[in-house]
Amino acid sequence: MKKLLIALLTVLMTLSFAGCSSSKSDKIVIYTCQEEERIQAMKAAISEKFPDLDIVIEQVGTGNLAAKIKTEGTGIEADIIVDLEAAHMENLKDNFADLSSFDTSAFVEGVNPAHHKYVMWVKQYCGITLNAAYFREHNWEYPKTYEDLLDSRYQGLLAMPDPTTSGTGYAYYLNVVNMVGEDKALEYFKALAGNAKQFTSSGSGPISLLKQGEIVLAMGMVFQGVAEINDGADYAVIELESGDPYNQTGAAIISGRENKEHVAEVFQWFITDAHLIDCEQFCPGNIMKNETTKIPNYPHINQDADMNGLDSISRKSELLGKWDLS
Repeated sequence: MKKLLIALLTVLMTLSFAGCSSSKSDKIVIYTCQEEERIQAMKAAISEKFPDLDIVIEQVGTGNLAAKIKTEGTGIEADIIVDLEAAHMENLKDNFADLSSFDTSAFVEGVNPAHHKYVMWVKQYCGITLNAAYFREHNWEYPKTYEDLLDSRYQGLLAMPDPTTSGTGYAYYLNVVNMVGEDKALEYFKALAGNAKQFTSSGSGPISLLKQGEIVLAMGMVFQGVAEINDGADYAVIELESGDPYNQTGAAIISGRENKEHVAEVFQWFITDAHLIDCEQFCPGNIMKNETTKIPNYPHINQDADMNGLDSISRKSELLGKWDLS
């Protein structure tokens, strides 16, 4: 009997310890739409801050992540969502936890939505990166307006992301719509198509074509153009007189996961320290109060373009449904 009791106690203690171990080792899953370079910086910071936690960061494309949340709702594997476009965040906000109890004092006042279902992550500026050496060689002035991009000298030398597959492309599209109206905007892009070598499927496509020497004007993301300059390319990143278009993304906790062990702690750190790293090293956007640009050659953004309706998924669906350059 004594041996039996000892055996039973041993089993119970083993199960008890296993339960504790399982609780502590429960992984925290983060889905993000960030580029790989930004993800690696986050992983390094997380490993240093939370060496004892099992935190997994998975890269998921914008459209795929939005579809997963819409389909799976709060049953999605992810605990935390990072860097999903604001229009999708707004459309899917009922799947997110209330963040009103979190400390958001590090943010610029008025940046975050009043419903507290997500916080802004980055303000991703779009700008034109051009081959400065080519422009000097041909004694060309830099374009200053959207109309300038229609100059016949740029025929076959320009690329823009396709708005139907790229948030960067949509940012340009929405900006022009807000400036001149839907009908004139579509007329404009049909004319621009005459100069465009390609409407690329991704936002980084034009920069890739520029690097390959196939074009001299890339309508893309500012930080990518700056990265090429810092790698030694003789490029310039310019801002049109109407200002720089931009995308905004958000971060949130899946509803119910705020009560999961360590999730709130990790998210709080994410929207302060980790967020500042991303803004300062990759995507400056004046979202954080203490944000300072640590990227060499990153230009001062003089003016935000008119991006009214950027957070509306219905507006985006409406405009994309009208995108037809034939």
